Amino acid sequence: MKNGRDPSEPEKENVVSLAQARKQAAKGAKQGAAQQARGEPRPTAGQWLTSAFFVLLAIGGVFALAVPLLRAAGIVGG
Repeated sequence: MKNGRDPSEPEKENVVSLAQARKQAAKGAKQGAAQQARGEPRPTAGQWLTSAFFVLLAIGGVFALAVPLLRAAGIVGG
């Protein structure tokens, strides 16, 4: 096939019965669990700590930007 449809290949029907769809979903779930078991490793403690550090940095940055604006508006005293 080049640049479009190939008339020599029969078109497959895209409609699937509900029972067949359930079978395919169950089969996919089993394969997904097996792939997950041997796939990516779990995050390490160092990765969790680094992620938590960046989240705290982001929250601190929001406060650092918001407090002067809130003081100027008179919402936060100080």
